[in-house]
Amino acid sequence: MRYGVAIPQANQFAAPAALRAMAHAVEDLGFDSLWVSDHIVVPEGSSYIPELMDEPLAVLAFLAAETSHLTLGTSVLIVPYRDPVFVAKFLATVDVLCEGRLVAGVGAGWLEQEFEALGVPFAERGPRTDEYLRVYRNLWETETSSFAGRWKSYTAMRLFPKAAPTRRGTIPLWVGGNGPASVRRAAELGDGWHPINLAPAQLAALAAEYREKCAAYGRQPGPVCLRHMPGGRTRPAGGVVPLSGGPDDWAADIRAYAGAGLDELMLSLPARSVTDLVRELRRFMREVAPRV
Repeated sequence: MRYGVAIPQANQFAAPAALRAMAHAVEDLGFDSLWVSDHIVVPEGSSYIPELMDEPLAVLAFLAAETSHLTLGTSVLIVPYRDPVFVAKFLATVDVLCEGRLVAGVGAGWLEQEFEALGVPFAERGPRTDEYLRVYRNLWETETSSFAGRWKSYTAMRLFPKAAPTRRGTIPLWVGGNGPASVRRAAELGDGWHPINLAPAQLAALAAEYREKCAAYGRQPGPVCLRHMPGGRTRPAGGVVPLSGGPDDWAADIRAYAGAGLDELMLSLPARSVTDLVRELRRFMREVAPRV
């Protein structure tokens, strides 16, 4: 099992010193990956989304310079929010700067007011996501690129850098989401599937569906990475919420997730300060991980 951390690049955690401290702690404690989230503009009074949140693309570039071996990723980048040619260029540049350690977790988004503020029709978010992912691939995987789509078209264009040389031409795309469209998109267009807040039995059923759809598209399944957010919207059907209780309970749940097909567990832990977060991460690596 691989372990990752989604850092809260918001409010008091958004300052350079906080980002630096979290990144160094995650790397030094032996985690495998470090992830940032995405919102650009949020409704006033939103209790569930911080108003002060650093732009994830900028944070990725910052983290590339602050870390040496962690995988860096987005959980998730909302694809329809940004021009895909610009994003392809930005992500490729970050991948080169971090020497091939980037994973692009991607999703279609859900906050309608944010789409409205950005001038992107909410009803088009799914088809736009599919097309924009194809644009990323096209620009990363061809020397001279041409594309004809509904929202993006270009002919004989050159975009460099591509992905880092160790990537052999592309950056992994892990498609986020638990719904049928997300599972289909992960199988058809992604290199992995990135669900959130599923119990082991739920994960097993959807992971089987993901593998079946990969076979239908003639593609190999990629890694399955679950983001665990305490108090999240998706809950198990009865019983105890997974990844709660003591270290033995956590370890038993992680073993169940592994049996359900999970490759990587991403922790998104509540904390009041960087010190609190680092304390909880250290506790996980000392008390939980060795028991798995």
